[in-house]
Amino acid sequence: MSDPILRACTLAAIDALEAARDELCRLDAVAGDGDHGVTMTLAARAARKKLEESPSAEGADLLAKVALAAGSVGGAIGPIYATALLRAAETLRSLGPVAGVRPVAELRACAEAALDGITAIGHAGPGDKTIVDALAPMIEALAEAEATGRTLPEAIAAAVAAARDGAAATSDMVATAGRASRLGERSRGSADPGASSFVVIVTAAQAAYLRGATDPAEAG
Repeated sequence: MSDPILRACTLAAIDALEAARDELCRLDAVAGDGDHGVTMTLAARAARKKLEESPSAEGADLLAKVALAAGSVGGAIGPIYATALLRAAETLRSLGPVAGVRPVAELRACAEAALDGITAIGHAGPGDKTIVDALAPMIEALAEAEATGRTLPEAIAAAVAAARDGAAATSDMVATAGRASRLGERSRGSADPGASSFVVIVTAAQAAYLRGATDPAEAG
């Protein structure tokens, strides 16, 4: 994925998070403090400011700057997103211009690194009703796309659909990690706000990618 498209995807996600503020707060009010949408909006605005201050930031450096912005808002979700983005940035930087690394494999590796970071800081796994329940299926979809030789647009579409399905499935789960776990059975019945905000991000990024990926090399 080219650097201009990565920036465009990031800015699209920022816009989408701001637009989704009220819905994310509504979801969080079921089992939390009702401020997830506000926190994510603050993170989005901080990220926008970072990008405006760094118009030449590319690739891993761009992700690292967004990570710093996410970490600056605090709360529970700020450090989680910051850690995920930093791990993804480190992976992207380590891959560099490695010959033979195709875009789908690169995206899958970055997503896996992000998941490792999230589980290290949040100690949550699949089925705990967290962002992991959206990210883990996304990685599985990317791995399958990589194994079957699908193009990057096809892989992204499958990954976003898997993340969306994973987030929707959290409605039937009982939270066993984070603040919502204190509610037990009462946490069942609505989607996890963290998984939901993740879907907002990747859905907006996918749309921006499709608008910008006109170079045949991006479809690899």
